Amino acid sequence: MASLIVEHNSACERAQLSTCHCFCHGAGHQLDLLMRAVSCSATGKNNISQLLTDLDGVFGGFHANYRDGTTPSRRTVPDDLPTVGLLRGRGATWVETLLVDEALHAAFVGMAHYSVSLSPSEREGRLTFVKDLASGAFKIVGADVDAHNISDPHLWCSILAESLDPSAVKYKNLTGASPHGRICFPRSGSVRIPRGIAAVRSPGRAHIENTLLAHKTTVGVQDILFLMGSAACPDLWHHPAAVRYALLPFVNGSAWPPAHTTTAAKHPGIDVLEHRWTQRGNW
Repeated sequence: MASLIVEHNSACERAQLSTCHCFCHGAGHQLDLLMRAVSCSATGKNNISQLLTDLDGVFGGFHANYRDGTTPSRRTVPDDLPTVGLLRGRGATWVETLLVDEALHAAFVGMAHYSVSLSPSEREGRLTFVKDLASGAFKIVGADVDAHNISDPHLWCSILAESLDPSAVKYKNLTGASPHGRICFPRSGSVRIPRGIAAVRSPGRAHIENTLLAHKTTVGVQDILFLMGSAACPDLWHHPAAVRYALLPFVNGSAWPPAHTTTAAKHPGIDVLEHRWTQRGNW
């Protein structure tokens, strides 16, 4: 399936290919995988078997436990994984990143299996929704933003996180920066906010609201929005709001986790993220 925009620029705001290993930031992050997941079928060019294989290529496999260093991983596996402590330092980082990566991987798998159960017209409507949402995001967030620090590429996922927060104010009343754009490390009190978020916050929220209204009969748009909010994030490990409002709704679902996926990224294990971010005031 062709991507909407295939070229990169200096900040990779438009990077959309699932095989891209650079910093794929912005509204196009992992968009290729998202479009395929919401519209895949049992057979044909966009079939679920190939998608699941490609997801494994991007995310690695699902680990048997935290000490499993043989299953392929999206992250660098600690050399001393069999013995390293898992409560602090490198070991804690390994656990936390494994949790967010496996949860996102499993969410993609669940989305794909659901798409297979739908009719061709329903799958096409879902794909159109993603394209409409992404194309408007490119215009609002832009593709020529120079990323000077780790927070700058989190514009779109910050807007999505705020839109998915049921307690957030309506977009017409928005001024200033969004607390949903707090970019941090789980054990750090240091926080950065994406530059420029105040300028794109209101139009971004309005675009999401308008796109949802235009696709109110499309099947499963809320879950698609959750998945885009998770997948568009350059690194969920740095972004508590994206985890809380986009990723955790999957984990909190009654059917979680999808069959043959994660055994780690579920309650109570994944609650370590909330615990550590809460201690630093970032949850």
